[in-house]
Amino acid sequence: MARRVFLHVGVPKSGTTYLQTAMWHNRKALVAQGFLYPGARRMEHFHASQDIRSRPEVSTGAWERLRSEAGSWSGNALISHEFFSMAGANRARAAVRQLEPAEVHVVLTARDYVRQFPAVWQEALKMTSELSLDEFMQKAFAGGLRGAWSWRSQDVPAILARWAKAVPPERLHVITVPPRSAPKELLWQRWCQVLEIDDTGFNLERSFSNESLGAPQAALLWRIKPFFSGPLKGKAVQHRWVRQYLAHELLGPQRGPRFGLRPADAAELRRRSLEAVAAIRAAGYEVAGDLAELVPDEEQPARPHPDDVTESEMLDVAARAIDQMVQDVRRLTTERDHWESVARQARTERSPGRALVRAARSLRKRAGA
Repeated sequence: MARRVFLHVGVPKSGTTYLQTAMWHNRKALVAQGFLYPGARRMEHFHASQDIRSRPEVSTGAWERLRSEAGSWSGNALISHEFFSMAGANRARAAVRQLEPAEVHVVLTARDYVRQFPAVWQEALKMTSELSLDEFMQKAFAGGLRGAWSWRSQDVPAILARWAKAVPPERLHVITVPPRSAPKELLWQRWCQVLEIDDTGFNLERSFSNESLGAPQAALLWRIKPFFSGPLKGKAVQHRWVRQYLAHELLGPQRGPRFGLRPADAAELRRRSLEAVAAIRAAGYEVAGDLAELVPDEEQPARPHPDDVTESEMLDVAARAIDQMVQDVRRLTTERDHWESVARQARTERSPGRALVRAARSLRKRAGA
C-alpha cells in the first residue's frame, strides 16, 4: 500500500483545475520521485468522487480502480476531486478506511467567500442552472441550492468537520488561495509543500485555470440559457458545448470587466468567512498559507453586477460571439465539403487509395500555405 495517500476534497472553484492539470501533465516526473497520481484519465477522479457519494449499486468502479493503484504503490499518492467536498461523514470514514493501512491526509483548498461565490454562480450557469446572480445568492443563503454548486460544497467548516471524523486534525490540511495580487505560483508552492513534492523540472505551461467570464458575458449566458433545447438540455452535451465551447471558447476570450456582488450579499459572506476562520483556528487544522486570506476586505471595490447589464451591452457581446460562430461553421463546412468531394472522386476511380493520397497531399499543401 502507498505510504501516504493525499485525498484532495475541494472546494470547487478554489484553484482545483489548475492544481489537477499541473499534477496530471507531470505524472512522469512525479513517479520518478515516488509519487503516484493514479488513473488512465483525469476524469476518473471525478467518477471516483461520484462513487464515494453514491449508492454501491450505481458505482462507476473508478474509486476501486484508483484505490487499487494506490494499493500497489510503495510511495505517496494523490486522489483529487473537488466534489469529495459533498461526501457525508459516514462516506468519508468509509473512504479513508478503504485507503488504509496507508496514512491518509485530507487536503482542502479554500478562498474567501466574496471571491468564491461569483465564480460558483457562473460555473453553475455554464451547466444546468438558469438562476440570475441575485436569485442564486438568495437561494444560497436560504439553503435552497442543491448539487455541486450548493452551500454544502462551499461550507468550509462543515466540510472539514465531516472529514475530521475520518482523520485526526493534524492530518487535515487547509491551503488558502492567495489574493489576486500575490504571485501566480504561490498556490502551487503551498500545494507542493503540503504534498511534499519537489517540482524541479516540472512543466507547468500545460496547466490551466478555469477562467472567469466578464459581467456582460455572464449576463448574456444567463439571458440565453432558457432558449436551449433538445440535446443542449442534457448535462454531458451542456458540458461540451455550453460550458466549453460557448462559455470558455467564445465568451471567455472577450475579457469583459470582472463583476461583483451586491453590498448586502458581500457583507453576509464576509460574516460567514470570519466564522469559518474562527472554526478552523479552534479545530487546530494544519494551515498552509494565511487564514487572513480567507477574510474578504470590509470595503469591496465597485464592480458591475450581471443582473444590471443592459441589453445593449449584451448585444455587443452576442455580435462578437456570433461572428466567431459563423467563422467556426465556415471552417468546418469547408472541411466537410472537401472530404465529401474526395469521397465522390474515390467512388468513381478504380483505385480509391490513389484519391485519398492526393487528398492528403492537398491538405498538407493547404496547411503549409
